Amino acid sequence: MIFQLTLLILSLLPALALAAVKPAFVRELWLDLRLERILHYFVLFLFGFVLYNDRLLTFEIPTATILQTILYAVVLVYSALFAIASNNREDLEIDRISNTERPLVKETVDPKLYIRVSRISLVLSLLIAALAGLELLITIAGISLIYFFYSCRPFKLKRYVFLAKFLIGINSLLSAVCGFYVAGGAVSGFPVFWLVFILVPVSLLANFVDLKDTEGDKAAGIRTLPVIYGEDFTRYFIAVCAVAAYMMTGFYFNSGWIALLLVGTCGAHFYLLFRKPYREKGLFLFHNSLFIGLISLVLISRFISG
Repeated sequence: MIFQLTLLILSLLPALALAAVKPAFVRELWLDLRLERILHYFVLFLFGFVLYNDRLLTFEIPTATILQTILYAVVLVYSALFAIASNNREDLEIDRISNTERPLVKETVDPKLYIRVSRISLVLSLLIAALAGLELLITIAGISLIYFFYSCRPFKLKRYVFLAKFLIGINSLLSAVCGFYVAGGAVSGFPVFWLVFILVPVSLLANFVDLKDTEGDKAAGIRTLPVIYGEDFTRYFIAVCAVAAYMMTGFYFNSGWIALLLVGTCGAHFYLLFRKPYREKGLFLFHNSLFIGLISLVLISRFISG
């Protein structure tokens, strides 16, 4: 426990030191951090945790496990800095059309420093994860590698619609399995039902992240679902995937009151998806709240069942 606490304190020092030396630069990094995406992976980690261990309900969690969970959040942030910077560099021309608030487009950061700091962040994430536990290292290395294949040349697999979202699904699954393992479960024991849930409907739901980039992706020749079939078709496709996800959840819990709750939640999902003007951040936060809701349902169902 003392080692983990020391590691946690030390892991925060590089970020604090950079903030002290270059506050304006760190402010730009913070504004572009995309916390909702980091939260997505952290919530999935917690979801995997409660699938195996419901001690969150009674708060009987060892301090060492709590510290390891916090360390996972820290390495997610460091690895996200690398993924975001790499994506921003690769998609600079797209962002000039679709995401004009990003730092490289606004020219509010030194590009060389920006890339250098992002690479150091990746090294820090891997080092901290390695010291925190092999399971964290494997997870964060896997997520970082997949995002590199997803965003960067010569691979840039985001050009291939369903493969791209399947890769996001694998990253989501990696985070959930990591939480399951940290809670005490074996990797081979991760529930097949939830594996399919994450890899199929949840992965396909992720197509909503391409809606706001349609014009930029079209100009760059990146064939996302909105580029190929149009935004209206994409919204209806995502809506069908959402219905599938809610139906699977209802089937799993097999409860009338949960089914009613899911119908209302699905309606809110549709509203955020189809409302004009479209706002990705609101839908992304709602997307994350679905897993927070699933965590609550798992805990409640176990409490009721004894």
